[in-house]
Amino acid sequence: MRFRVLAAGLCASVLATGCGLVLGISSGEYDPDPFGLDGGAAGAGGAAGSGGAAGAGGAAGAGGAGASDAGAEPPPCTALLDDLEDGDSAILRCQGRVGSWYTYNDGTRSGTQTPLPGRPFVPVSPGHDPSNYAAHVAGSGFTSRGAGMGFDLNLAPGGAKLSYDASAYVGLTFWAKAAAPTHIYVNFPDRNTDREGGVCEGSGCGDHFGEGLDLTTEWAQYTVMFSILSTDGWGVPAPPAFDAAHVYSIEFHTAKSTVFDMLVDDIAFVP
Repeated sequence: MRFRVLAAGLCASVLATGCGLVLGISSGEYDPDPFGLDGGAAGAGGAAGSGGAAGAGGAAGAGGAGASDAGAEPPPCTALLDDLEDGDSAILRCQGRVGSWYTYNDGTRSGTQTPLPGRPFVPVSPGHDPSNYAAHVAGSGFTSRGAGMGFDLNLAPGGAKLSYDASAYVGLTFWAKAAAPTHIYVNFPDRNTDREGGVCEGSGCGDHFGEGLDLTTEWAQYTVMFSILSTDGWGVPAPPAFDAAHVYSIEFHTAKSTVFDMLVDDIAFVP
């Protein structure tokens, strides 16, 4: 897959690492096969530097439905999804948009990750200057499909995932850095590639539309346009095109066998 860094940024800091036994827990319920692997090799994603979504999962350890940002009357939505400044796992709640950060992985028993899927997702300090907080994930040893962090865009009160209409926007922008240079994929599970959409099934799900990027050890701003997103090509049925009107989540994914330690901050849609 093509990758691009559209703007360079400032400041560097040392990132924290961590470890633990990993379990695949989704935002709504336990998923014993979060990457659709029980159907065989057809569920395998691409390796680092290959096309599309590099086999991103959809399973996750949710941080809740964003209740800490809940209000009787949510404000109208803006392009900003989350600046992490409230210090909790919820993205910025607005009309029609409510979700939480989570981590996920391919379930490799020897893999380590912090925070663990299913555990509270707590932003770390500092974030991109002058921000106080950023989203953080670290780990290694996931040899099948990799791991990462992300957030849902539209969670029902009971925790069920619903799609979000992002068709008013043309892309995503965010700030990020890593403890060491790291290739990641920014993935957008949609109606065609997420199991919740009812189009794909079993091992044919998870081939999400995405774009590859190289993170550096300095804070930098990255922009991914919806028009250049692609998949790895193994999804069944093959998704015709990215469906921006029915997006479930946004994920920052590392390929299999990657050692990762990254921060993400100030995530927003591109109008």
